[in-house]
Amino acid sequence: MDTVTIPLTLDLSKQNSTLNEITRLRQNESNSTILQAKVLDHNEEFDLSQCSAELHFKKPNGEICVQAAQIEDNNVVCTLNNEITAISGNAEAYFQICNKDKAVVNTTNTFYLQILPGLTPVKKKDPNEPQPIDLHTLSNNNERKVAEWI
Repeated sequence: MDTVTIPLTLDLSKQNSTLNEITRLRQNESNSTILQAKVLDHNEEFDLSQCSAELHFKKPNGEICVQAAQIEDNNVVCTLNNEITAISGNAEAYFQICNKDKAVVNTTNTFYLQILPGLTPVKKKDPNEPQPIDLHTLSNNNERKVAEWI
C-alpha cells in the first residue's frame, strides 16, 4: 500500500490562511500520510535550502506534539506518526522553519486537520467467538459532522 501525500501551500506572512482545505485522517493511521508543504513568503516561493523544519501539532485534546520534518526539493515533508493520529477530533498545526544556525525562526500559517474516529473492536472473552464492534463508537456521529472551528 502506498502512502497518501497531501499537498499544502503555507505562507510565512500568515496572510493566506484560506489556501488549504481541512485535511482529514483516520484515527490510528500510522506512517501512511505525508504532508508536503510548499512554503511561501508573501506569495513568493521561500528558499529552504539552508533550513530545517518541525511540525508543531495541537491534538484534539489540547496536547502539543513536535515532530521533525525534512526539506526535499524545496518543500517541507513530514510523515505523520501514530502519536499525531491517536485521538479523534479537530486539530491544528503549523511548520516551524529555522535557518542553518537556528538564529532565525519563523512559522507558517496554521492549517487544520480532522481526525476521524476509528472503529475499535471490543475485546473478545472467548477467542472462538465472532468479533463484535463497539456500538458506542458507532453511535458517535462525529464523522458525519462538518468540522467546526472556533
